[in-house]
Amino acid sequence: FSDRTVELESVGLRMGIPEGGEGFIETIGGRPTAGVLLPDRIGTVLMQSREMGGATRSVLDLEKAVLRRTLLRSLNDERINIDIDLIFETSAGVSMGRSPALPSAGRIVRPFYVRLTEDSPEPMRGFGVIPIDPETFVLFQLVCADDDFEIARQAFELCLRSASLEEGEEIDDERASRIGAGRDALSGLTADDYAAVIEDFPDQFERIYRPAPGGAVADEEEVGYRRVRAWRGTLADVERGEPDPTSRAAPTGYLLRLDGSVLLDDGFGGVSRADSRAVYYLSADRKQESWKVDMSIRTEGDPKPEVWSELGVRVGDTMSVQITNANRESSTIRPSIRGDGYVSRLESSIMPQLLIRAEAEGAFAFYAYDQAAEVNRLRTVTASRAADRPDLWRIRTELSSDQWEASEFNSYGRLIRSETSDGLVKRPIEFERLYAIWNAKGLPLD
Repeated sequence: FSDRTVELESVGLRMGIPEGGEGFIETIGGRPTAGVLLPDRIGTVLMQSREMGGATRSVLDLEKAVLRRTLLRSLNDERINIDIDLIFETSAGVSMGRSPALPSAGRIVRPFYVRLTEDSPEPMRGFGVIPIDPETFVLFQLVCADDDFEIARQAFELCLRSASLEEGEEIDDERASRIGAGRDALSGLTADDYAAVIEDFPDQFERIYRPAPGGAVADEEEVGYRRVRAWRGTLADVERGEPDPTSRAAPTGYLLRLDGSVLLDDGFGGVSRADSRAVYYLSADRKQESWKVDMSIRTEGDPKPEVWSELGVRVGDTMSVQITNANRESSTIRPSIRGDGYVSRLESSIMPQLLIRAEAEGAFAFYAYDQAAEVNRLRTVTASRAADRPDLWRIRTELSSDQWEASEFNSYGRLIRSETSDGLVKRPIEFERLYAIWNAKGLPLD
């Protein structure tokens, strides 16, 4: 091994990088992923943290779930028994059994392997499961070609042996301190404070673009835009997507609506577009929330868009999310909620405004539902006043070291500018100006 490591920051787990290999951090399937490209490109080792979904599960149960998802994709009947130590075959691939037990991160892991039947240059898979705490485990994966499997398997198992959690206690202490700071900051806000933030929220458009070196608008790359609206209302407003002017019902909570459009490169020189509408509701006592997200992806030349939707409900510490994909197939997940560090989707979206309202400076951490990863993920929010401009707030939100958004707000919580880790800039803009920019560049306006 070289003297370098790659770290999965969310759990503080490090893995060694073999001499001649390359470490990397990416977001894969919506999850922060630490990985190693093995020497001579013989394969790739990935590690991701996963949640157990609120249930206590043994390592064997977790391993069986991984194998079931890999080889029994069309057979979700839990009554089908799986013996992970045996070699068996399905239409999706072949289970190749286990390797002997080996030490990893202070635990014992027994890697197991699969050969997929899919048409792929790298059909071989290896897996290792390591529990981190009662709610979290880390899944290691090997991806490689048939011809490289034997040597890649040995490298994979050496990487597993190199994994360590030496700084776990320190990370846990830091995380607990930041979660406590976040809890204290929000606990100082009353229902009237929340109402004031919502009622003062501007109805505005925001332009999302990639800056050009010279700064000319004509040279900047338009990526998308969104419209933000907020109001006090009732749960019924989630389905309607707007306040009911005829309703005489007293407001029971707060609502936030985000409408957006993002241009997508289809990889073949064409451009598709993802349009979305999200409406979030939070009750005034913060004990209940609901949200609805609808998304359609339109591809040039195809009149029928792909439609996807998500409906979420939380009551107390119980959460349920129903997801319907483009094929109209529905599934329900029940993400676990981690104690008093959890905030609603609405609060997560307006966290800068809440911290500014509380005049809270420092580093805070919260768990909030991540739509891409389909779990509640920890995010760190750092808030501070600018030293030379006390009316300017700088707020940075991080999901991981390589996935962040740094923003500037005025003292009223109004966005001035934000920039993301992938180089995108977001600014408020008048609708007429946004329309003129997209029209001048020949971009879709319907």
